[in-house]
Amino acid sequence: MGSVRWRKIANDIATEKGRASAMVVALAVSLFGVGSVLGAYSILGREMASNYLGTNPASAAIDLDRPIDASLLEEVRHLPGIADAQAGEIVTARVKVGPDWRPLLLFVVDDFQSMRINTFRHQSGAWPPATGTMLIERTAASVLKATEGDAVWIKTPNGEARSIPISGVVHDPGLAPAWQEEEGYGYITPATLGLLGERPVLEELRIVTSAHRFDARAIEAKSVEVTAWLRQRGFSPRQVRIPPPGRHPHQTQMYGVIFLLLAFSGMALVLSAVLAATSLAAMLARQVREIGVMKTFGARWQQIAVLYAVFVACLGILALVLAIPLGELGARALAGMSARMLNLSLVDRSIPGWVLGVQTLSGLLVPLLVAAYPIAKASRMSVRDAIDQHGAAAPERAATPERTPNWWTRARLGTRTGRTMSLVLRNVFRRRTRLALTLGLLAAGGAMFMTARNLTGSWGRIVDRVFENRSYDVEIRLEAPAGIVDRLRAVPGVKAVEAWGYVQSAISIPNRIDIVRTYPDGSHGSLVMMGPPANTRLVRFPLLSGRWLEPGDTNAVVLNHMVLAQAPRAKVGEDIALSFGGKATTWRVVGIVEEVGAAGVAYVTDDAFAKAAAAAAATATTAPVANAGSGAPVRMLRIATTATSPAARIEMIRVLESTLAQQKAKVLTVIPLALLRTAMGDHIVVLTRLLLSMAVLMMVVGTLGLASTMGTNVLERTREIGIMKTMGATPRQIARLVVGEALVVSALSWVAAVALSIPLSLWVGSTVGALSFRLRLPLVLNFGAWAAWLALAGAVAVLATLIPARRASRLSIREALIQL
Repeated sequence: MGSVRWRKIANDIATEKGRASAMVVALAVSLFGVGSVLGAYSILGREMASNYLGTNPASAAIDLDRPIDASLLEEVRHLPGIADAQAGEIVTARVKVGPDWRPLLLFVVDDFQSMRINTFRHQSGAWPPATGTMLIERTAASVLKATEGDAVWIKTPNGEARSIPISGVVHDPGLAPAWQEEEGYGYITPATLGLLGERPVLEELRIVTSAHRFDARAIEAKSVEVTAWLRQRGFSPRQVRIPPPGRHPHQTQMYGVIFLLLAFSGMALVLSAVLAATSLAAMLARQVREIGVMKTFGARWQQIAVLYAVFVACLGILALVLAIPLGELGARALAGMSARMLNLSLVDRSIPGWVLGVQTLSGLLVPLLVAAYPIAKASRMSVRDAIDQHGAAAPERAATPERTPNWWTRARLGTRTGRTMSLVLRNVFRRRTRLALTLGLLAAGGAMFMTARNLTGSWGRIVDRVFENRSYDVEIRLEAPAGIVDRLRAVPGVKAVEAWGYVQSAISIPNRIDIVRTYPDGSHGSLVMMGPPANTRLVRFPLLSGRWLEPGDTNAVVLNHMVLAQAPRAKVGEDIALSFGGKATTWRVVGIVEEVGAAGVAYVTDDAFAKAAAAAAATATTAPVANAGSGAPVRMLRIATTATSPAARIEMIRVLESTLAQQKAKVLTVIPLALLRTAMGDHIVVLTRLLLSMAVLMMVVGTLGLASTMGTNVLERTREIGIMKTMGATPRQIARLVVGEALVVSALSWVAAVALSIPLSLWVGSTVGALSFRLRLPLVLNFGAWAAWLALAGAVAVLATLIPARRASRLSIREALIQL
């Protein structure tokens, strides 16, 4: 008996090879997606730790007021709870790229041979770099448009422009890719720093704690102890920077993307399992008399259920045979693409066994669970009901043809087109459960496609706010006398110039040094205080609550929404303590604004800023503060021009830089507004491509599902088709009827896809927006994507019905009437 069952399974696979192949392909496609995403997650999780933690990132970096010597480092290393300590320095410079100057971070290393903290790997060229030369990070080559063997012009805040040869390339996994941050990374010795016009000293103390290395509170407590110890030695620590322990700068964003892809892959797996269930139901519809015969010979329903469950399991195994190797290739490709986003080197691309286990269980259990209902329904059918089947399945009660036609149908029944359409609609809604499953398959792919296109528009709308809420063309941080403002206003093409106060800040806690949670490059978590004129016209940020600054405000502050990540309890009407040049100052929160494209910013009036700056300057232990106010040195300018095109704006910025050079101003950074917009736009490209890839996978599954549904419909109506032919229906009319059904299903799926894409876009926009901007992306509907998917759905309908329509049209009357 057992051998008979196995022969039946083999015979079913051979007889239903078309339908079985569709089921296998659909399952394989979805299992490929699951394997690719899980495999990429496992590779990235392991390699991120190997790369980033392999650099031995500093637990904290402490800015001091004077150079660090070897004896101090040795003492710090012997402090309780300190595993290691080294000195370093990061200088913000500028590098000439073509005719323009761009930001450049210079990492100053005392001894390249003995680095132990925030290390990086040598890739090519000199090691260590000779005095007067520089190494660059591998991702910086595209930003600098130069590589090993080239020379670039570099200008530091206190030095003159100097040509520095690039003598080698390194890989620094502790930094985000240079092309994402739109700045270069260079590595030099203190002697080279001296040649560039800066003091050849190191004033940043980097420490690694020996315990609780991934506990931010423990690191903070130990850092406070070290700063207290330093004060006893006569130092005046300015600030402590503590990056998120053990986390790469873009780790949260990448894991968010992986989560989205995994959710969509799981959806594709469930839908493909539904396809397998509908295909199995079609096969069972054809074999109902066989089931009746088996029961006549004594087969119990449990035996029949096991028989078809084994059939589904065999299909799952065949799908796994295809999906597992392809999934490994997809996982490595996805991990490689993600590694480029994270600036990682994938040393070990092996995939752990648990991924294979999850993929295998998914391929076997999910299809069986979904197919359980049609198997149970068919296997429990009585012998009489099974033998009585004639191949023309009874329609579901909700869509019986005997129902009274609606007004539209009655109005058109007298025409040939009306009769055809009435028949098409009757057939489409005959099996509503099957219709719902098919619509789900197609709608999921369409919704994914539309969501990807909507997300691109939503991100673009957010990026557009960079221009909508800012009316200046360039931001310049510098050191210059107050008269520079009038000099720049006299430049032809300059529409407005405003001097703003600017100072690095932090959430202040009484009797504690300033602590900011940011990475070595100063990004991702910094906080600054700015002092614009109260009536500034160069920015207008949307108010989330409260009001904007007004003339006469003396202790009022407006926070942008990014500050709430550091001070979640800040509310309008309450006080907040902010550091100003190392001194704690108290301000009353009068408003909270939405500011896209910036880190945390606290805005106060220029007059209030000038008073706070004067108070900070009176404190001997503080560093110079970016003052504002009449006669005070200018540290930040925002300039609007009359330029109306990108090329004209670039030319105006060059003119402004030339003017500043003539006035001997020390320019620290020049940030064109267009550069900020470009940097933000580059972050979304990979995500939209991944979502479109998932849409393609679901479209393949949906196409197979539609083909399976139409094949099943034709199978169930073979006798009906024979009767239609006896009444004069031509093969062309039969084929048109089948294709018409598919087109109606595709049109309905398009409607469902549009409806589903809206909440899906809201969910994805909320997730991506929270990870990137800490706000929900606006919903932007891409009507072009709607039209594109409608056309694609129509093409899919025609493609999916080629074989069923051909079979139905060529079926002879005799063949149709003798079908079981």
